[in-house]
Amino acid sequence: MESNFFELMQVQQQKQEMAKILECNNNTSEFGLVLSEEDVNKLMLSRKLLLTENQRVEFGEGILPKIIHYFCDSQYINQDNYADSLDQLQDIFYLYKNETEDRLTDDELLDFMKQQFEEVCFGDFEYLSTTCLERYARTIRAGEYNQKKSRLRDEYSLTDKENEYSKLSEEARWEYEVYKMKLEDLF
Repeated sequence: MESNFFELMQVQQQKQEMAKILECNNNTSEFGLVLSEEDVNKLMLSRKLLLTENQRVEFGEGILPKIIHYFCDSQYINQDNYADSLDQLQDIFYLYKNETEDRLTDDELLDFMKQQFEEVCFGDFEYLSTTCLERYARTIRAGEYNQKKSRLRDEYSLTDKENEYSKLSEEARWEYEVYKMKLEDLF
């Protein structure tokens, strides 16, 4: 009897979560992005596997609605790659929640992911995951503050000395603006 009750609760929760994700279509359709029920089912199945793989548990709704909200206006996501992009972002999110030892809120991690995805990675999921977020996670684990919270200021001009990503860069004489221009030239 108890197992039936638990199964009914799980089915009801899945229906609610699916409805919440499909409801996101109301906002994302203005960007030309819409998920089908089949897409949502696949994403929810992927989420379940990712949670198991990353040894995580979520109570309440999953992270997918927030990921949709943060990335629906990305210049690198279109209808053709939308569901796959969400799946990759969901995978990256759970991985780096673990890698940052849950020291960041969901919004802090998603904000950093979006900024790097748009301005540094130019839509490259692999670069986002293996370079930008790896360095960021290392910085967080080392106990250093998020650059947003402790901006370096030039005491004379009161402007930022470095952009947010440059502090995390390990390449010798790495110029963010030159790198950005070169990547833009490729696309």
